[in-house]
Amino acid sequence: MTKMKILTNQEYKDIQATEYTLIDVLPKEHFEQFHLDNAINICVYQTSFNDKIKALHLDKNRLIIVYGASDNELDAKAAASKLENLGFNNVLILEAQLSHLDADQLLSLDDGKYFLTEGSRLKWTGANANGSHFGDMVFKDGYIEVKDAQLSGEFVVDMNSINALDLNEEEGALQLNEHLKSDDFFLSKTFPEAKYSFHNRSPVDSPYQTNINYILDGELTIKNITRKQTVEALITRSEKSVFLNIREQIDRTDWGILYGSSRYFKFLGMHKVFDLISVEMRLEFKKET
Repeated sequence: MTKMKILTNQEYKDIQATEYTLIDVLPKEHFEQFHLDNAINICVYQTSFNDKIKALHLDKNRLIIVYGASDNELDAKAAASKLENLGFNNVLILEAQLSHLDADQLLSLDDGKYFLTEGSRLKWTGANANGSHFGDMVFKDGYIEVKDAQLSGEFVVDMNSINALDLNEEEGALQLNEHLKSDDFFLSKTFPEAKYSFHNRSPVDSPYQTNINYILDGELTIKNITRKQTVEALITRSEKSVFLNIREQIDRTDWGILYGSSRYFKFLGMHKVFDLISVEMRLEFKKET
């Protein structure tokens, strides 16, 4: 994309007598709350952006002015680049009309207690020098509680729900599941639950909804052994739900799970198992009614 001039609001007023097409490139819900007079709305984030532009049947030499809301005009610049690629040669970018961070950009949680919904899963990956296995587990229950942006909560995993997903029965899925539930690993019969809990956590500065916005300094209990575990969380919200997204690695040996660890055993041969387990969670919570 060629470098384009950013119109100031004053410069925009000075060209009001000129014929042009003004496009607000933000989502419909934002456009309905605020937009400039005579603007049409074509959201740059939609895959149909190009088709909607083509449907206007505009002359490629017509002056087109685009505007958005981000401080660095990236939304409008993205739209201008798409227009250039479509062959339009007279595109200008109007400076952002809302330069502050709004509620759609930063996370804001309503006070209250939110309970874990059915269907939330924990995904795990374990590995050795020859490859890896992955699978999932089921949560038994969980909640988060919000008060003045302070976050507390806990969630409990059913350790008997360990399920390998990369193998079928013929390939040994059932044997692997039983091995992981045995005393070599999690001893699920004796310790059927694992729990992570955290208390009074504050959001990071500028808690964007697309990046890490809470650091949870909590406690993870496995096999009745409790260790401190810091977790980076990305929390988002919809109209009815709060979603907690976590990707973390835990060192299983901190909870006495030593099978195949070369830090504790010699002459393991092909039975070495990496100490770190990768865990990924996307938990959905709904507010208490």
